[in-house]
Amino acid sequence: MQVPYELKPSSIAGVGVFATAPIARGTLLWKYGPDSVIEHDEASLRARLATLSKEEQVALCEHVYTWEGKVVEIIDDAKYWNHATTKSGQNTGNHPDAENGEGDCLSSYALRDIVEGEELTDDYSKYDEVAWYEGICKEIGARSCMSIGLEFQ
Repeated sequence: MQVPYELKPSSIAGVGVFATAPIARGTLLWKYGPDSVIEHDEASLRARLATLSKEEQVALCEHVYTWEGKVVEIIDDAKYWNHATTKSGQNTGNHPDAENGEGDCLSSYALRDIVEGEELTDDYSKYDEVAWYEGICKEIGARSCMSIGLEFQ
């Protein structure tokens, strides 16, 4: 995480990530990289899940996102980012000035000014649908990020 934050109970679901200071529009919040994610194809995700209890498998599959045919396991506190749509309060995502070449299209940025105490949210429905991951979620009884995003649009 690139900004001051805290984890605490969320009115959206479970635990959420909350700003502990004001954050200006366009600020880098979370940087995508080897210290923050592990990218999985089907074989590597299945191998990772094989090392976990059933409860841990569900928790892992419900705290990842999908992009370009991969499952991205978030290995820092950003895995607690909750879902909201633009209409319901999404405040993070790709850089708000991406069309002007800003941002890296992988990390999370403030889409608008965020006030201290506000929960950081992203729109899960914008993630890619990955059929093999959806299948794994069904096998273990987990809800995929994409299904949550589509359910709560």
